[in-house]
Amino acid sequence: MTLGLMSGVFLRPVLAQEAGLAAIADPPPLEPTSPVNVPVPPLADPDTAMDLPVTPASQIDPNAVFLHQGDGSPARNFSDQRFGYVLHGETSAAYESNIFIQNVNAQHDFIFTVAPGLALGWGDFKGELYGPDSFRYRFERYVGKNFIYADYSPSYSWFANHTEENGLQHDARLNGEWTHQKLTLGIRASYVTKNSPEADVGARVEIRRTDVALTSSYQYSGKTAFEVNAYYDSVDYDNNEVDSKEWRNQNWIAYQLSPKIKVGLGETVAHVERSVGPAQNYEQGLLRLQYVASEKLTIALSGGVEFRQTDGGVDRTFGTFSLNAVWAPADGTYIYVQGYRSANVSGALGEDYFVGTGVQVQFRQRILQKFYFNLGVGYQNSDYQSSSGSPDFGRNDNLFFVRPGLGFDLATWLNCELTGEYRKNDSTITQRQFDATTAMVKFSALF
Repeated sequence: MTLGLMSGVFLRPVLAQEAGLAAIADPPPLEPTSPVNVPVPPLADPDTAMDLPVTPASQIDPNAVFLHQGDGSPARNFSDQRFGYVLHGETSAAYESNIFIQNVNAQHDFIFTVAPGLALGWGDFKGELYGPDSFRYRFERYVGKNFIYADYSPSYSWFANHTEENGLQHDARLNGEWTHQKLTLGIRASYVTKNSPEADVGARVEIRRTDVALTSSYQYSGKTAFEVNAYYDSVDYDNNEVDSKEWRNQNWIAYQLSPKIKVGLGETVAHVERSVGPAQNYEQGLLRLQYVASEKLTIALSGGVEFRQTDGGVDRTFGTFSLNAVWAPADGTYIYVQGYRSANVSGALGEDYFVGTGVQVQFRQRILQKFYFNLGVGYQNSDYQSSSGSPDFGRNDNLFFVRPGLGFDLATWLNCELTGEYRKNDSTITQRQFDATTAMVKFSALF
């Protein structure tokens, strides 16, 4: 588990997800529509939800981009808000028991990372730097935001023993949202490089991820809304793995059946290209249901059929779904449950894609208004599909993790996180089996 992934216990927003835990990225959680000032925490953004460290191209969904849509509070204009900046930074030390996620001869190391950062923007953007998965999150509901900001955070990591892994990484992001009367426009873009172990390819690799989302939502009437969205996702490796690029269009028609129930009908059309192996096309027909059961419970369900075609290979049809529930039974208590099934591009040689099916549960508790305890557990089955008949054909992985963490404020601008993780991957391919333990301490500052 890398430092960047370990910080996923209390992540600030990230755009490049570890989408191999399929529905962390796609299919997405659905943002509920609820009355103003209702203290229901929003469903976790897949950019900040718990992540399992597997690969393919990251995916962004309009419901993740429009986190504040439907709250009913009018957004302020950019002219009402001044230009601003935020200085932030992180420093961490971690122990990893299996830095190369090997089946035999596991190698351990201590890793130290420093990551300064600067965000510049207009509008109400500063709260976005915390994100709903931060332990500082007070279960507040952001409403009516207009903002745009650019954030850059380079990082350098030192390995105590494997100095050949030392290196500089980059994390550059552009996020924005603008609402005017009935129209909401959004943009998210990121360029992220990292050195991390990837269960999909079974090795520690250098990765470059580029993600862009251009989104729009139009409130046609009090009950009907339309969404038109375009996405681009790219994953490049410095090793011998398979690079990929995906272009995707996804559109929705949403209808408010009642104050608590919203339904939607959607379609997706996508094209995937890989540096090795055939290109793919897929289409999806989707239905979604969002239900605000009470001020403390929100449930979202989406599902449908995917038709995937592989050039020169076998076409396949299968079901896809995402079930998300967030429950805040008491002040300072937050429980998030996610189940999913979706296809993801594979970076492994000889594989085209895998269908990931899994479940995740996250429990977060605020203690004495200062300490924030987090416990996450998850499981995913990855069923690999190949059109080449490679030795890995028919590969099937079962990945499990448990991830506890504790965060606390040292000052209004400084906090500390203590986190741990245990991961185990069982696979029909012996070389893909591993288990790994990680422990980390991280200090984060934000001015």
